[in-house]
Amino acid sequence: MISDEPTVQVADPFLSGLIEQLDAIVLDARAVLDGLTTEQVNWQPDAQRWSIGQCLDHVARTVRLYPDAIERMIGDARRRAGGEKPFREGWVSRWAISAMEPPPKLRIRTMRRVEPAERLDSGVLGAEFEAALRRLRELIAAADGVSLRHARMRSPFARVLKFTLGQTFAINLAHARRHLWQARQVCKHANFPS
Repeated sequence: MISDEPTVQVADPFLSGLIEQLDAIVLDARAVLDGLTTEQVNWQPDAQRWSIGQCLDHVARTVRLYPDAIERMIGDARRRAGGEKPFREGWVSRWAISAMEPPPKLRIRTMRRVEPAERLDSGVLGAEFEAALRRLRELIAAADGVSLRHARMRSPFARVLKFTLGQTFAINLAHARRHLWQARQVCKHANFPS
């Protein structure tokens, strides 16, 4: 649990695991940003690759696309009563989620609406990143006890893909891990400013 977040009791083991993953992502982001200067946060290895700040800003912008759809999905799932089996992903979603995990196995073009800012303030960046993930954490907890497999949403990036509530949460966390990995690679670059 993140030290400044309230304890969340979630009965569903899948959702409980997601909250643990989310908390680890927030702690990892704090560790990446800890002690960095504005110059370091905004330094790019080259014009084609993002800075540490851009990696985290992109994650926050992407996560902020989902809350309204997730709230609708939770409402839809609440209206469906009983008979819920433990959540399992299908092979398409397993593939999509594993493709998001670091290190990247599949390059995906970034849509304009989630392209990161050119220059970022590390204090504001950290707060916005954590606020976006805190909202996702609240939604994961709110989904406890509802069907994670029946309510679906279209991907905001590939309209042909539909994801269940459980898959939507999992793909957001995999995406965050992917870009945190990318941010750590920037830190390891030979020319990273000291």
